Amino acid sequence: MKSYKYLWEELISDENIREAVYNASHGAVRGKRQAMLREINYNIEAEIPKIREMIENYTPAQHTPMIINDGITQKKRTIIVPTIGEHITQHAVMLILKPIFMKGMYEHSYASIPERGCHNGAARMKKWIEEGGRHIKYCGKFDIRKFFENIDQDVLIDKLQSIIKDDKFMDLLIKIIRTTDSGLPLGFYTSQWFANFYLQDFDHYVKENLGVKYYMRYMDDMVIFGSNKKELRKDKDLMLEFLQERLHVWFKDNWQIFRFDTKEHKGRFLDFMGFRFYRDHTTMRRSIARKAMKLAYKLSKKETITVEDARRMLAYYGWIKHTDSYLFVQKYIDPYVNFEKLKKIISEDSKGRA
Repeated sequence: MKSYKYLWEELISDENIREAVYNASHGAVRGKRQAMLREINYNIEAEIPKIREMIENYTPAQHTPMIINDGITQKKRTIIVPTIGEHITQHAVMLILKPIFMKGMYEHSYASIPERGCHNGAARMKKWIEEGGRHIKYCGKFDIRKFFENIDQDVLIDKLQSIIKDDKFMDLLIKIIRTTDSGLPLGFYTSQWFANFYLQDFDHYVKENLGVKYYMRYMDDMVIFGSNKKELRKDKDLMLEFLQERLHVWFKDNWQIFRFDTKEHKGRFLDFMGFRFYRDHTTMRRSIARKAMKLAYKLSKKETITVEDARRMLAYYGWIKHTDSYLFVQKYIDPYVNFEKLKKIISEDSKGRA
C-alpha cells in the first residue's frame, strides 16, 4: 500500500488555504456563517497568515450537539456544528486527503462523494437490473447500526497511520477525530470522508474475496444481488463477521434477503437511496413523493418564492428526473411549480452573491 509524506507543508501553503476558504464559503453553509466565510474569502490575502497560524495551533472547540431535520426525508439527526475555524481547517485537510482516498475507493460506493450521489447510484442500479440477467434474482439489503456513532476511532487512526507518514499532518487528523469521545460527529465535513475511508477495506473484501458481482454501498446502506439465496446468506454472514471483527460495527437486525421483482411481479421491489427499483421501472419512495407534492402545492399559494424555497423544490426535481414518474409529475407537480423559474431564482441569487 502506498504511503504519503510531506503533506504538512502542502496543507498550510497559501494555495491550499486560499482554495479551502473558497470551497468553505461556497459550500452548503447558509446564513450568517456563509456571510462570515465570504467575508474571509473576500479578504483572503490578509487572512491567509491568520488561518495558517490557526491550523498550526489547532485545538478542537467545545461543542453542544443540536438536533436537525436532515435533507428531503427530514430525518432527525444529532449533529455538531463546527466553528468557522474548524470548518476551514477541515476543508484544507480534505483538499490533501481527497485524492488519496479516491485512489483506493470502491467504484460503486456512493454518498458524500463528488459525482457519486444517490442519482448517480440510481443510474447504475437501473443499468445493473436491466443487464444483470440471472444474477439479479435475489437481493440482500443491509444497514450498519448507528454507523457514525459506532466508528472505532482507534481503528480509523490506525488505518490512516498505515498510509499517512507525516507526523504533523497525522497529529492534526487525530485532533479532529478526537473532537468527540467516540465515533465521528455528523456535521463535520471530514466525517463523511473518514466514514467512507473506514469501509474501503470492507468494500474490497466483498468484491474481491467474496466475489460478489453486484454490490453497491450508499454510506452505511448496502445492497448485493445474486442468483442463489443460500449463497447470499453465506455472503451476509461473512460480511457481518468482517465488520464485527475488524471494524467493530454490525448490521441492524432488520437486514433482508428476498426475491427481487420478477417480470410477473411475484417478487419485491428494492427500496434504496430514496428510490423504489422494480424490474421494469423506478419510482420515488412514497414519503419523498408526498413531501414533493405538498411542497409544490404550498409554493403555488405563495406570492413570493424565496431562494430557499427554490432550492428545496429543486432537490425533489433530482429525484423526479431519475424516475418513471410522468403521471405523478403531470398531476401533482407541473400544475403548481415551474422548475425553470426556480432555477432562475437561484441563478440570480448566485450572481448577486458573486
